[in-house]
Amino acid sequence: MNVIQQIPILRDIPLEQQALIVLLTAPLLVWVVSALFRVVILNFVMAPFRRYAKRTESDLDDRALTVIERPIRILMIGVAIAIISAGLEFKGDVDTLADNIANSLIIVAIFYFVYNLVDIISVTTESLNRLVGLRVEERLLPFIRVVAKVFIVVMGLLIVVQEFGYNIAGLVASFGVIGLAISLAAQDTAANVLGFTTIVSDNPFQVGDYIVTPDVIGTVEEVGVRTTRVRKLDQSLVTIPNRKLTDAAVTNWSRLSKRRLDFYLGLTYDTDSAHMRDVLHNIREMLKERNTIDTDSVIVNFVEFGDSSLNIRIIAYVLIADWAEFTAEQEAINLDIMDIVANAGLSVAFPSTSVYIESYPRRAEPEPTQLPPRQDPVPPPTAKASDVIDQGISEARYQDNEAASSDDGDGGDAR
Repeated sequence: MNVIQQIPILRDIPLEQQALIVLLTAPLLVWVVSALFRVVILNFVMAPFRRYAKRTESDLDDRALTVIERPIRILMIGVAIAIISAGLEFKGDVDTLADNIANSLIIVAIFYFVYNLVDIISVTTESLNRLVGLRVEERLLPFIRVVAKVFIVVMGLLIVVQEFGYNIAGLVASFGVIGLAISLAAQDTAANVLGFTTIVSDNPFQVGDYIVTPDVIGTVEEVGVRTTRVRKLDQSLVTIPNRKLTDAAVTNWSRLSKRRLDFYLGLTYDTDSAHMRDVLHNIREMLKERNTIDTDSVIVNFVEFGDSSLNIRIIAYVLIADWAEFTAEQEAINLDIMDIVANAGLSVAFPSTSVYIESYPRRAEPEPTQLPPRQDPVPPPTAKASDVIDQGISEARYQDNEAASSDDGDGGDAR
């Protein structure tokens, strides 16, 4: 504390009080010294560079000055602590702590400068190819920048920790064990991140492409670090882990340079060979005259006798990748084919079946049925006249007998 000894007012104060005064005034002195250095460097040393940057049209130099100014503020604080520590001659642990803080701030300023420098460095596919001999997709460059920044931060922290006297070898080993445990616990996440790098590097599809996979069919909307989002035709949004996309077969319909036209045309069986040749010739010429057709791919042939039609196979490549434009061109081709068939006096066949009946079976006549002879009803027998007379006589005799019996009874009682 030789500086304190040079001040007459503080010279006669006890050492304990001198130490207390030093500890209280040291932060103020650090702030004053760092502010002085910062003003000198930023206003005097950096002033010519600012004037030059204003005259240029590019903003790269302006961004570079911004990257430099931020770490300078931290650097000046570290330099001020080192100067104050040397001037006040701290003893023991205080001196060691001050030196460690000063060195750490200088290290942080350097790594902070490198960290910001990553953002302004114009890294392209061509520059990386010239530098390391590898070709990297443009979409992977932001991911590479993030990895580079993480690496810079980790290295800066390790050096700062080592500056305070800790053994970073054991710390790195601990990080390795922790990293292994995390990788085992989050292996799916790690697989998805690696799948993202595979998708970006191999570039099987990009945002806006229409893809077909075993799990989803639709348009890619976003390729994230962990998942990819696909919009289906019904407008539902599907989120797929990247590892599934890297393991699956992906059909990218947006990468087509041309589309295949392949269909059959069936003519009726009343078409003769002369008309068939004319139709084949006219269809071939019509396709070859179109600007949207690859003339080398045109195939028009009478290929088979179908069940109900004479089949012509038509194959050609249409030099249109867009689906809507392709269907419009396909419609125009179909209409021209219909005109060719109509002008030839032919008809397009449709599935049908003809049934020929050689003879009709004779109808069996029914056998006559015999009815039993008709029988008239027998009337009930009628009473004869003689029978009526006999019945009257008998009744008269019965009545006479009854009268005689009653007279005998009465007379006897009287006698």
